[in-house]
Amino acid sequence: MENEDTYFRSSSFNLVVFLFTKGAKIAGISPTSSSDKQEFVLMKTDRLMELINKYKWSGHEDSELLVPVHLYEQSRRELLDRLKQY
Repeated sequence: MENEDTYFRSSSFNLVVFLFTKGAKIAGISPTSSSDKQEFVLMKTDRLMELINKYKWSGHEDSELLVPVHLYEQSRRELLDRLKQY
């Protein structure tokens, strides 16, 4: 991945599932220094960074943190499938 300013990396599975459910684009999956962990690489956008800040710092009352449970579960399963490929 050429330009690190273009990507956001996270090994937080719950955060990545939330972001993916909200439409974030997964650019890839990379190994971490820990042999049993992978990190997701996402395309960095202003919207992505806004969602990350809301996820980390907003209270539970922020309606943008809500996602339909079926979409969340579908996203979770898809990302788990992708992890199994690595």
